[in-house]
Amino acid sequence: TPIPIAKITPNSMVGSGPGDPDLLTIAAAKVIEDPDALIIADRLVSPEIIALCKGEVRTARKLPGCADKAQQEIYDWCREGLMDGKHVVRLKIGDPFVFGRGGEEVLEFRKMGVEPKVIPGVSAAFAAPLLGGIPVTHRGISNQVVMCTGYGRNGTSPDLIQYHKEQTVVFLMAVGRLRELCDNLCNLANYPRDTPVAVVEKAGCPEQRTVVGDLNTIADYCIRYDIKPPSTIVVGEVVDVLLNEGVGSMEERVQGLVDMAVPSSSDVVAASD
Repeated sequence: TPIPIAKITPNSMVGSGPGDPDLLTIAAAKVIEDPDALIIADRLVSPEIIALCKGEVRTARKLPGCADKAQQEIYDWCREGLMDGKHVVRLKIGDPFVFGRGGEEVLEFRKMGVEPKVIPGVSAAFAAPLLGGIPVTHRGISNQVVMCTGYGRNGTSPDLIQYHKEQTVVFLMAVGRLRELCDNLCNLANYPRDTPVAVVEKAGCPEQRTVVGDLNTIADYCIRYDIKPPSTIVVGEVVDVLLNEGVGSMEERVQGLVDMAVPSSSDVVAASD
């Protein structure tokens, strides 16, 4: 049901980036500092960014198995705020239109009779690899980048693109099914099991960690180091470009937990087996 015209107030959809407040756009920072706003935030928006919000903040309760119910609660909160004449701000992790259901939410706002102002955010698909010291493209190593989600509709596995040596694949929202993903890449998409893989956890935040391995080992490493969402998975030869510069042989490849300064720098310390 559309919101009565007399009650329509400005409303926004804001990308908060991967987590570091310094990576917020100026436009995003201005919106979340509105003291009169009702800010409805994704569960994984970083505490550092939530701390910058001046208005009331409600956090989405999206957990595995209850995504649809939680999404409806978000819509109910938005409608409630709009009916109360508040500036409703939908604060999303990363970029709203990159695997963030941003388009779906715009359509839902339109059913309410309002058109949100959408403010882009820095997507973890590109920021997380960079902050982990991984260039997603590199001349002679990778000439294309594919972005994938770890979950299709109703929790299904995504369709995978067949292996190509000079290709980087970045997975978002996939760390919870990492072992299944690695097996599918090898068994269904013809990836060699020694294909390098990195997982960047909480990119841009003080707690950022990067784990590196290959399709055979990365799932075990992530269990060992208790890697949690939000995490970005990078698959391809680019993982080794900067990390293993000067390393002599494959057997000497840096693997395990890598401590990369935030923001990214040339200082890399490896905790190998």
